[in-house]
Amino acid sequence: MSRSPLTDVLTRIADQARPARVAADTRRRGVRRRRVRNTGLVGLAVVTVGVTAALLPGHGGPGALPAGAPPATVPSTVYPPITGEGTVLAAPPGPAAIVVAGDHELRGSDVWGWEGRSLVVGQNGRYRLARTVGETDTGLGGLLLSPDGRFLADRPWLEGARWPDDGREQTVVVDLSTGALVQYDGGDPVLWSPDGLSILQYASGAGGDPRANGRLRLLDLRTGRAHPLPDVPGLRRVGDFAAFSPDGARIAVATGDALHVIDLAGNSLRKLADLGGTDRLAGRGAWLPDGGRIAVYSVDGCTGEAACDEASLRRRTFDLRYLDADDGQPTDGPRLAPARGLAARVLGWQRDGAAVVAVYEPEKGLVKAANDPNWSDLDWWAVGGVELMAFRTDGSRHRLVDLPESALFVEVPANLLDGFGGPAPSRAEGAVRWLLALYWPLGQIVELLAGSVAAVGAAAWWRRRRRRTRPDPSTRRW
Repeated sequence: MSRSPLTDVLTRIADQARPARVAADTRRRGVRRRRVRNTGLVGLAVVTVGVTAALLPGHGGPGALPAGAPPATVPSTVYPPITGEGTVLAAPPGPAAIVVAGDHELRGSDVWGWEGRSLVVGQNGRYRLARTVGETDTGLGGLLLSPDGRFLADRPWLEGARWPDDGREQTVVVDLSTGALVQYDGGDPVLWSPDGLSILQYASGAGGDPRANGRLRLLDLRTGRAHPLPDVPGLRRVGDFAAFSPDGARIAVATGDALHVIDLAGNSLRKLADLGGTDRLAGRGAWLPDGGRIAVYSVDGCTGEAACDEASLRRRTFDLRYLDADDGQPTDGPRLAPARGLAARVLGWQRDGAAVVAVYEPEKGLVKAANDPNWSDLDWWAVGGVELMAFRTDGSRHRLVDLPESALFVEVPANLLDGFGGPAPSRAEGAVRWLLALYWPLGQIVELLAGSVAAVGAAAWWRRRRRRTRPDPSTRRW
């Protein structure tokens, strides 16, 4: 069969065309590029999942609460923060629903320049960090939320505060809605008043142990002035030693051997009742809602006079008994199951009569020396874990919030004690947070490596894209 003219033309063109030149390493370079591309895509996916959680304005919450909406609720689950989480100063979360601090995944590292990083969860679900240069204690002037959750009080080691040159004790208050920070003289913060307009402060006595022979002051946040309160004989700053009455008119103050009541209207002090070595003021929520009774814990087990180990401290039980707020005589009150562990503190009461209680476990290997004058059940080095529980009048106990395993400190605004079980981060976000915190600080390192891989992959993709769009010099027409 004879060839057509078209075939002859195509053959001549093919003979005149220059053969394509293929480099010997073309296949190797293609494989390498494909590997770089795939690695970059995987790294980008990891970073997108992990970092998006920190960049989103909310974390599983309902967002900003509209006018007339139901009260904000405390999340049912709290997950660890991740590297790069915003701070309460740089990215205010709005009023807080809960504050959690602790070890490992909940603690900062020297790599990032902060010893402590407490997690503040906003009522809108936002996760933020309150960074400090010291450990967070309970009942000793640590992080305190105002009753509505809008303000956070601490000592001046909070990020953004300036430590006084003369070392005097101060109170720092941060507005969680704006990030504004104000420092006040008068002492370390101990307790918010029920109306959120005042803070009870503790100022160390002259010389010696800073916990002993201290004085109490009431800081008026409207004027910035700290008013001296009557001297409480034998006052030692150990644990939760003070509680406001529901109307804010009186303050119960416990020493090692007595319970006193300060009447703010007359700035007067009276001794209400004697306390034994096994008695403890129940916590910041020790006053019952009727204002006529005060709850005191009676401790059964290892107490201040005996030496004991971790196992003995773990077996301690805390039974509530009640004193009349007028004459100090024993009186009736809700019959609740005893708490068990290193310590227990009542944060307040729910409308159905249940007590909201933080129950603490001892640190592993903890040993308490006999007759230790500086011992406190709630010091950061003594606490090994904490749970937030509801002790109900039917004798049952229920966990209110699932906290990270290494949590040592928890605080909830007084006005939200009936609002547990609220929205929490999604399962996907929670899984990422737990994964990054699993082998802390390995999770932080993984985040950084993933970010580096993503950056390299993005740069490689950009270079390839530019090469593909750049014209071939051999095809250029001059």
